[in-house]
Amino acid sequence: MTRTRVAFALLLATVLPGLSAQRRDAPRDPTPIVTTEHRIQELRAAIRQADHEYYNLGTPSRTDAQYDELMRELQRLEREFPDLVTHDSPTQRVGAPLQKGTSFATFAHLAPMGSIESLMTPQEAEEFVARARKLLELGDGDALRWACEPKFDGVSANLLYEDGRFVRGLSRGNGESGEDISNNLRTVRNLPLQLLGDGPFPARIEVRGEVIMSRSDFATLRDSEETSTEGTFRNARNTVAGTLKLMDPRTVKSRPLTFFAFAIGHVEGFEFGTHTQLREQLAAWGFQVAEPYAVADDMAAVHAFHDDLERRRDDLPFEMDGIVAKVDRLDSQQKLGRTSRTPRWALAYKFAPRIGTTKLIGIGCQVGRTGAITPVAHLEPIELAGVTVRNASLHNWALVAERDIREGDIVEVQRAGDVIPEVVRAFPERRGADSKPASPPVQCPSCKAALETEGKFVYCVNLECPDQLRGRIVHLAERRALDIEGLGPKQVEQLLAAGIVRGIEDVFTLADKKERALELERWGEKSFAKLITQIERAKTPQLARFLNAIGIRQVGEQTAKDLAAFFGSLDALAAAPKEQLTQIDGVGEEVASSVVAFFASPQNRKTLDLLRAAGVEVQTQTVDDKGPLLGRVFVFTGGLTTMSRDDAKEIVEKLGAKTAGSVSKKVTDVVAGADAGSKLEKAQSLGLRILDEQQFRQLVGLP
Repeated sequence: MTRTRVAFALLLATVLPGLSAQRRDAPRDPTPIVTTEHRIQELRAAIRQADHEYYNLGTPSRTDAQYDELMRELQRLEREFPDLVTHDSPTQRVGAPLQKGTSFATFAHLAPMGSIESLMTPQEAEEFVARARKLLELGDGDALRWACEPKFDGVSANLLYEDGRFVRGLSRGNGESGEDISNNLRTVRNLPLQLLGDGPFPARIEVRGEVIMSRSDFATLRDSEETSTEGTFRNARNTVAGTLKLMDPRTVKSRPLTFFAFAIGHVEGFEFGTHTQLREQLAAWGFQVAEPYAVADDMAAVHAFHDDLERRRDDLPFEMDGIVAKVDRLDSQQKLGRTSRTPRWALAYKFAPRIGTTKLIGIGCQVGRTGAITPVAHLEPIELAGVTVRNASLHNWALVAERDIREGDIVEVQRAGDVIPEVVRAFPERRGADSKPASPPVQCPSCKAALETEGKFVYCVNLECPDQLRGRIVHLAERRALDIEGLGPKQVEQLLAAGIVRGIEDVFTLADKKERALELERWGEKSFAKLITQIERAKTPQLARFLNAIGIRQVGEQTAKDLAAFFGSLDALAAAPKEQLTQIDGVGEEVASSVVAFFASPQNRKTLDLLRAAGVEVQTQTVDDKGPLLGRVFVFTGGLTTMSRDDAKEIVEKLGAKTAGSVSKKVTDVVAGADAGSKLEKAQSLGLRILDEQQFRQLVGLP
């Protein structure tokens, strides 16, 4: 037993006897209540600190099991002593939904929330700085320090704290007042409901910041879109905006939102000298602040910060569209003041645009591997951030109708990070005579089968649909599924067209059809032999990989890992009732229903039997929750020579660690292979533990 657990056990031994006696005796003696109140305060403080360490610092000092133990004890005590429940308790992060027909109340900001002047060119930025220097009467040799931060593409919020306690959270609104979205903001796990530390705290303070969603979290959410009836996730920012307007905080809690503090509005009883000091104090109070951060002494340094972030923007965990530079000294900010619209001491220096307008030539459709029929916009070619875009997503047919997007329209197209291009809106005022509405097909464009509507989505229900089959096999072979190198979209297309493969099970008997396969264009003995080697290796997949590979609706890579860790075997999962599935963190009613329906389908059961007959043996999976790497978070970057990065991830996960796709303060170890790039640079700047491939192998016990 660790020292932490020993201390925790001793503390329980001290408190619980008093509580048991208190429950037995009537009337209650006031002394145990005082003891209980003190224990509740201790638990809340411990949980707040643990949340800060996990969500903001990335250096958790408690295991998940220890954290859950604290939370369960707090929940139990608050149930027994409801008079001791407070709004800032960690148990109160999810409030009751608003009644139908009601709307958010509106409150005035204590200090107006203005916007910042947006600048697009280096010349505009230099002119802005020159004006600030002139107003401050600075000479050529006088330095003017600028605090530089990323300009996140999120949704602004204004948080009011009184004596360190979260009181209310407002949207930006019109800048003078905003909607009260407090209940939704309470669900954001890295947002402190009680400021950390012993104080003293400001009597009242408005903390301004941005609510955002990481690229990886948005990608996971977007990947569930085909099988979710919740609605369309257009991009990370719009998803955050829509989420914060939801009436039910329970749904908001299911979305992975993050709050970054970047400024203060009104403040009473506290003073700061510089923006840098303000950031440090906000971090000490438990807020996450924007990174990377730099203080620039001249315009050349501002340009360098801007250009570096623009170059690395796709490698960073959050979407950003520029930088914000503020005069660091707050007395200089006050002297500079503001125009009628914007401050004279802060600028938004934007990146090259990833949005533009073009003509929508036509609206086609495609069949996804889950059977979803989604509309696709065919565009006149447009250049966005160095990429020529000819096709873009329209997400679903309900969205096309809702936004009245028609063939022939002039439309706004956006390309954000690694997200496929999308049509944001149409311009009805520029609509010509050739514009015509589009409607969903009445039958599957691939197999001509009947379609069914579920929520905002239209599905082909024929599991033998050629386009579904093509998508399922391509997905099956992808790196994060069964990782069958050499079985890409072109090869799958050839095998299907020749009738060599008629179902996913046929992939695993491809060796028996060598003669027919070698008749295909560009198929040779060596490449075929390599492919068969890959297929044979894929016949013994780990359970998590297999679940991701077979294409259960609403089950992506992370959910597959969660299911595998909970059940351990395919048979156990296949027999699981819905009630058991919903016990897993992150598995809700819809996902559970989808899993049950998948294994209840006679056609799916037949496919699983055929896979077994073809030699596929899904491995049982165990996760060591007491492993030597428990509590550590790994990022892999660059090429590994002795194993794939996915294999390396599986190794550390079996040993109790977690893996991440990007470098942050939450990461403990970065494994750098050949040609490691910006992730390695960021890890070095954060002072993280960096391992080469040989050191990694030694760590996990490999020769």
